[in-house]
Amino acid sequence: RLVPNLLSRLINMAAVDAGAATRVYVGNLSWDTTDEGLMDLMESKGAVTDCSIMRRYDGKSKGCAIVTFESADGAAAAIEGLTDTELDGRKIFVREDKEPAGAFNATKPAADRAPRTRRTRAAPADAGAPAAAEGTSLYIGNLSWEATWQDLKDLFADFGCVYTTVKEGRDGRSRGWGIARFETAEQASAVIAEFHDTEFMGRSLVVREDKEM
Repeated sequence: RLVPNLLSRLINMAAVDAGAATRVYVGNLSWDTTDEGLMDLMESKGAVTDCSIMRRYDGKSKGCAIVTFESADGAAAAIEGLTDTELDGRKIFVREDKEPAGAFNATKPAADRAPRTRRTRAAPADAGAPAAAEGTSLYIGNLSWEATWQDLKDLFADFGCVYTTVKEGRDGRSRGWGIARFETAEQASAVIAEFHDTEFMGRSLVVREDKEM
């Protein structure tokens, strides 16, 4: 009985991998870049079936996008040939999209989102901080006292965030700041550009490179 189940899982995993190979994540986009403008650039490397710039709930660009090519060859050519290409005044970066298809749903209205449950501030016991390369660790300041590590992880999910924590005092209360780490320095830079001095949970965030590393 286990063999058919295992075979089914392997087939599903292969299908997911095949789909992921045709998708790329494009970061460091100008706020002025449009879906059409990005698609024109991407199509220079292969046929594109979908090009979607991620947007915040107020409709503003998040500075990144997911592009799906007809073939894995097109996606590979975009990664190889378009990283550090200038588009609308900014040098973009292109990498394989590591998230499941449909993971980014940035335009879903707040009324349609599932209600959020209250979380504890402390990270799970097994959420150890990964080693951080230079430029990949950010200080997140002026946080709401209610903000948790999971709130930060959700906020930065589209930018390759691999670790977040909210610092607490001896009384277990938030100290109003935290640390977020990312896969690449480019992603961290995009987060600074996107979120510094923007409102989150009623407070204006301070986002800068973590100089205590």
